[in-house]
Amino acid sequence: MALLALLAHAGDADVGEAGTTAFTVMLALVLAAVWAVLGVICWIFWRAKKREDAEKKEMEWRNAPSS
Repeated sequence: MALLALLAHAGDADVGEAGTTAFTVMLALVLAAVWAVLGVICWIFWRAKKREDAEKKEMEWRNAPSS
């Protein structure tokens, strides 16, 4: 059922032309790969920001005036 929805842009999904199906599968794989790479890059930057915030908080704690 999901494959038919994916193939809907190619016209009639019942025809099953090999070239159209191959192009659609390739397009889906490329889009999935792009989203996966983008997700990994965002995750790396998110972890770096968390680490930076933790270090900043630790520095504030050390420099707190003792009274």
